[in-house]
Amino acid sequence: MKVPLKWLQEFVEVKASAEEVATRLTMGGLEVEGIEDSEIGRVLDVYITPNRGDCLSIVGVAREVSALYGIPLHSPSPPPSSENGQAAIETSVVIEDAHACPRFAARLIHGVKIGDSPYWMQAKLEAAGMRSVNNVVDATNYVMLEMGQPIHAYDFDKLSGKRIVVRMAKSGEKIKTLDGAERDLAPSMLVIADAEKPVSVAGIMGGADTEVSASTTSILIEAAHFNQLSVRRTSRALGLKSEASYRFERVVDPNGVRRATDRVCELLQGMKQPAAVEGVVDVYPHPVAPRPLSLRVKRCDEMLGMEIPSHMAADCLRALQFEVQTEETGAGDLLKTLVPTFRTDIVIEEDLIEEVGRIYGYENIPETLPIGGTSQGGDSPLGLLLSRIRQTLIACGMQEVLTHSLVPAHYFSSENDLKSSVPVRNALSSEIGALRNSLLPGLLDAAKNNGTRGNQDLALFESGRVWRCVEGNRPIETLSIAGLLVGQINQTGWQRDVKPQIADFWMVRGVVETLIKTLGAANVSIDAPGEGSADFSQFHPGRVALISISGEVIGVIGEAHPKFASEIGLKERVCLFEIALDPLQRAIPVEGARFQSLSRYQAVSRDLAPRILESVSYASLESAIRTTDIANLERFRVTDIYRGAPIPEGVKSLTIAFEFRASDKTLSEGEISATMESLRRQLSEKCGATFP
Repeated sequence: MKVPLKWLQEFVEVKASAEEVATRLTMGGLEVEGIEDSEIGRVLDVYITPNRGDCLSIVGVAREVSALYGIPLHSPSPPPSSENGQAAIETSVVIEDAHACPRFAARLIHGVKIGDSPYWMQAKLEAAGMRSVNNVVDATNYVMLEMGQPIHAYDFDKLSGKRIVVRMAKSGEKIKTLDGAERDLAPSMLVIADAEKPVSVAGIMGGADTEVSASTTSILIEAAHFNQLSVRRTSRALGLKSEASYRFERVVDPNGVRRATDRVCELLQGMKQPAAVEGVVDVYPHPVAPRPLSLRVKRCDEMLGMEIPSHMAADCLRALQFEVQTEETGAGDLLKTLVPTFRTDIVIEEDLIEEVGRIYGYENIPETLPIGGTSQGGDSPLGLLLSRIRQTLIACGMQEVLTHSLVPAHYFSSENDLKSSVPVRNALSSEIGALRNSLLPGLLDAAKNNGTRGNQDLALFESGRVWRCVEGNRPIETLSIAGLLVGQINQTGWQRDVKPQIADFWMVRGVVETLIKTLGAANVSIDAPGEGSADFSQFHPGRVALISISGEVIGVIGEAHPKFASEIGLKERVCLFEIALDPLQRAIPVEGARFQSLSRYQAVSRDLAPRILESVSYASLESAIRTTDIANLERFRVTDIYRGAPIPEGVKSLTIAFEFRASDKTLSEGEISATMESLRRQLSEKCGATFP
């Protein structure tokens, strides 16, 4: 928005230089991007944000300068038109869609002589970035720049039926606009028509057939308020933009319509043109009133970080033409305001606080440390957890990837997954038809893309959001971690003793166990799905396990069903895991890992060889050992599994090596024997183990 300083000073008598005004406006929220020279002096190039349509005028910027400098504002005040009068006899206005066009006003002038506008008007228009056309068009453009209200003038004699109808375009209608292009209109586009045809694209550009020309003697001056979305849609559909559409898309004050038509008539009469026909045709079915909005002064102080007296806060708002009344309450003063209709950006209390702050002066806000300013910043607990997970999985030789959150609804999904899928409305294609309820489809897709390019050996992981629909409820968003292993994991070379390691179920289980152990999660178990478990048909039936915490299933480990591997073109087994992070995070001790010094004393090793049924898993043995109150147990592991004679069929023998160490002494044989006896008893009671 180009604002000539001389034109601005007609409404606010600011004596400061252009540079000083530019600095003050910028500090007040209207950024001045540059200062230019023109025939009438300096010109401010002001950047207007999309929410400040009220500042797309000289008067709008002058209002800001008036408030910032505390100088009175002198807005244009043309002689007001009377209701109806002769104008209502000679013409009429009908609005068929009051939502798309809430208000339309028209005035008539007969005996007009088309010619050049005065030099002072041409100079102002040129300084503001517009060219001169003729006295009538220049007057309408002048008022648009001055007051922010787009205006159009029609050759009244060329209007069929001498009337205006504001309606939606009819199918097949066309219009030749002022730029000379013929445009096809659609039924969704608002037009201004006469009794027969469209004469203007509402809010954007007039038609060439009713253009004011040298032969024009009677004009109809139009000022209206159009719905911003209607104008924006039509402008984009036609590929047509104008100074008028730019303003209507940012909302124009509906209560400035009539005053703008009066201002055009005043300017033309000042250029020795005839006075306008008495009266105005003003159709305004649903008048817009100022909106009430309250401001708590105490809340204002809290948000701005300084105390502003209530009378001063009220003065800041009054300077911007808000109506303000102060009311005393038990919680402090309350400012009850009426928001002017030209300020559509003021909706909530915080908007009022922003207005007080910028008019009072951001530079006046004291420099204070924020609350808790002495504490050091840091990541959130969840961020720290994700960082630890990434470090652990990378240390396991895996690589992090990022996949799309939109996936095919059916891809690598069980029947339960399909039921909980969150579909996307109006999806562009079936390939992105649903929000992912698992990270595994994205990893499989990444494996497929790599496989088709010859990269068959992969170790990938991803952390991200997933969405799942519970019956009758809205989608729930959670965080998951997932991984994929396929092909040869290690690198082999000329060394004969280095054998290739192909990813399998046990390898991916080892990755998960390493992750859980590193995080220190408690009460985690990994077991095969039992009867009544969820559907895991997308996994190999004999190579799938569930991850649980205190009986709650939080994840799955498994090998993808062979048909999926063949579908995505991978030759080796595809091994996967996925864990929900919320329950996993709850199982991790809040205090985290603690340092424990190494003992100076010798460790003592002992073995146990329990015989258990094939149906008893090692996880059950491990759980029984960990829940036994055993002092000084440092570690244990399985070193051997034996099946066959003389052990009965259906029974297996495990050799478990234990290491014991005390921090303050060397353990005696009696202490070790008592501990081993306690372990035998625990395994017998909980796992049915026998000992030879």
